[in-house]
Amino acid sequence: MGDLENDIKTHHIHIVKADSSNWYNYLNFRDYLNAHPNKAKEYDELKHKLAIKYSNNRKAYTQEKSETISRLLREAQQWRNSQK
Repeated sequence: MGDLENDIKTHHIHIVKADSSNWYNYLNFRDYLNAHPNKAKEYDELKHKLAIKYSNNRKAYTQEKSETISRLLREAQQWRNSQK
């Protein structure tokens, strides 16, 4: 999404099947970041840094943030399990 005529992309939409593991990962990730502003800030700062560094390379941008996302997903799952 964005200004497609000028090849400016402002959004990346993810579509997943409801009740799938990806579905729960997205919900846990969202809820965890909402409950932990310091983690949300960490993720936001990383995304901004990488967006500048890889402004014309979406694949490298995604690859470089994958380790942080994996760690945050593990933390989010642990957090979610502790809520039960």
